[in-house]
Order: sequence, then C-alpha cells, then structure tokens
Amino acid sequence: MANRTLTSITVEVNLSATVQNTLDDSKVASCKHPSLSYKPDIEPGVSANQANRGWQDENRSLGSGANETLDIYDLAGIDVGAGAGLDGVGQSVVHEEVVAIAIVNENAITSAGYLEVEPGAANGWTVLGSHTVANGSAIGPQGLLLRVEPSEAGLGVTDAANHQLKFTANGADVDYSIYILARHDDNESSSSSSSSSSSSQSSSSSSSSESSSSQSSSESSSSSSSSESESSLSSSSWTT
Repeated sequence: MANRTLTSITVEVNLSATVQNTLDDSKVASCKHPSLSYKPDIEPGVSANQANRGWQDENRSLGSGANETLDIYDLAGIDVGAGAGLDGVGQSVVHEEVVAIAIVNENAITSAGYLEVEPGAANGWTVLGSHTVANGSAIGPQGLLLRVEPSEAGLGVTDAANHQLKFTANGADVDYSIYILARHDDNESSSSSSSSSSSSQSSSSSSSSESSSSQSSSESSSSSSSSESESSLSSSSWTT
C-alpha cells in the first residue's frame, strides 16, 4: 500500500501597517498597528497541529446568478486534472477534519461579481457560516475568506450529514479558487499495517520456536529418565 503524506506544510498570515501622526513641529509619531504574524507550526500527521491531506482548484467559473455545491468530504465529481474525486497526484480525497480552508474571489477589483458562500441546501457544511450579499458578507472582488483550525477537532466534516458547501455568483460572473488542508484519521500511512504484519510474523515465528523448544525439552526429559545417574536439565529463554 502506498504511504501518502504531506511535506513542507505552511500556513502564514501577515497583517501590518504603520500609523503616523505628523505633529505641529513636523516631527512624526508612529506605531505599528495592526502588526500580526500568524504562522502555526503544522506537521505531517492526524493530530493537533497536523495535516495529511491537501487539495485545491483554481479559477472555477460561475455565470452570474449560477451556483454549484461542492462536497467538502470527498469532492465527488470534481476533477482537478487527475480524475474525479482525486487530488493532484491521483489519490482519493477524503477530508474528515479541515485544518485550513481559503476561498478567493479572483475577479478584477472593479468587477460587480460577488461570491456567496453558504451551507448546501441538503447536508450543508455549516462551520463557515453564511456569507451572502443579503447579509453583507459575500466575498467581493479580490476578497479572501480564510478559516484555520489546527486543533485536534479541526473543522469537522461528516459524510452524508455535514459536508455540502454552496457557491453562488451574485451581480456578475465570478471566478473563484478554493484551497484546503485537512486530515483523514483512518489512513495516515501504511506503516502501521506493515508493523502489524511484521509483529504477526514475529509472533508466529516465536510460537514455532517455543513449540520446538517444548518438544526438545520433552525428549531431553525422556532421555534423562532412562539415565538417572547422568540426568541434567537445560533451560533457554527467547526474546520475542
């Protein structure tokens, strides 16, 4: 079985500006506000601060007023070039916990197209909330919706229950991109299977050795009974 993992994982957000006030004597007072450098340490794996799945699709097109719904659990029917429901290297997509998701409205800044993001009508993925023109939180041109949750629980995704995310173009055509870092708890790697197989073989080998040892000991005991004057007993131990 192949051993899938992620390497060189990076999540980084920088937000900075310098506030200045020019005084009457022409001197300038300033401070850095805001000054944010957010960079959690994400490692390969399936626990807190870890991820083992990555997926993206750039410049998806929606005509004005059109919508589509993506299955965040397994991206069923979505082909990014390696086959429907597969990631960029042709392996099946299953997201049980989303660690980070970013959605970008790629339209030019002067465009009238806004991207609405909300739970699907059935089995909607609710963790991002509802971002629509009506409630004033749709993603405008060059806008970004980002959510990062590196905790053990992540942003949970449940197949056939809480996994559908709906995208709608409002006001004009919209091109958008979506990026996902996630975990699949049940399939971190094949190393555990190999280890289990190895342990099983070792156990079987140990049992065989112990059986041979028992037989040898029995034969020794029988021989000892017929020659009581020179009887002796040897014992051996095995590390399993």
